[in-house]
Amino acid sequence: MDLVSNIKKYRELRGLSLPELARRAEVSKAFLWEMESGNAKRPGAETLFRIAAALGVTMAHLMGKEPAVSAVPGIEPEVNEGLRAFINERRRQGQPLEADEIHSLSLAQLKGGRPQTKEQWALVYGMLKQVTESGDS
Repeated sequence: MDLVSNIKKYRELRGLSLPELARRAEVSKAFLWEMESGNAKRPGAETLFRIAAALGVTMAHLMGKEPAVSAVPGIEPEVNEGLRAFINERRRQGQPLEADEIHSLSLAQLKGGRPQTKEQWALVYGMLKQVTESGDS
């Protein structure tokens, strides 16, 4: 994936509008719109850093590169179609996931591989939520 599609993907996953991302990243809405439309030149490093920070990802993720240091060695955070569907369903239900929850889910690796369907992701999320909530008691 390229930079443009990654910005849009992460923006949509976070449930951010163009104006909201522009405000958080301190860039113009018009610039972001042009970027997502493929009509803007590649942003400078400082602008790219602000966009990445506003989206809660690394610059490497935005550029589709593997980060130098992964949170879990050998496992790159990934949002597959099933996880994307689960995230969108939660948003439609008025129960959007937090950025750290999305990140944690994107790292999930089970013995049989990564969950693929939104139903599988719902089960994984439910189990993780139950474990973390019981640990808070």
